[in-house]
Amino acid sequence: MVKKIIFSLGIIAIMAACKKGPGEGGRAFIKGKVYVKNYTAPPGPFTLQDEYYAQGENVYIIYGDEAGVGKSVKTSYDGSYQFEYLRKGKYVVYALSDDTSSTINSKTVEIKQIVEIKNATETLTLPDIEIVK
Repeated sequence: MVKKIIFSLGIIAIMAACKKGPGEGGRAFIKGKVYVKNYTAPPGPFTLQDEYYAQGENVYIIYGDEAGVGKSVKTSYDGSYQFEYLRKGKYVVYALSDDTSSTINSKTVEIKQIVEIKNATETLTLPDIEIVK
């Protein structure tokens, strides 16, 4: 009887450990593009100088409620990025942008998109992440 209880508890523990949340190991994808807007720097008013899809820009993903970055990728020549082989769950995708509300040129902010993969084979195409440089 005791062996059956221990065996049953072991099976329950294994089954609970098999339930996996957001992260790598699935068949879903998240993809998008990063778009840059260049403005003149202060003093004076901000004036748009140039805009383009960003090549070589870092894009980050956070899996679920994790505290740190799960992975980062660089954008391709056309500003595109892709996170592959993801499981169902919630994700935060972001890129860093200059903070136009700050007079300190080195301050950055995260431009985030919060998404959820609901289907195991889903491909989510996100709206452009617009950043300022």
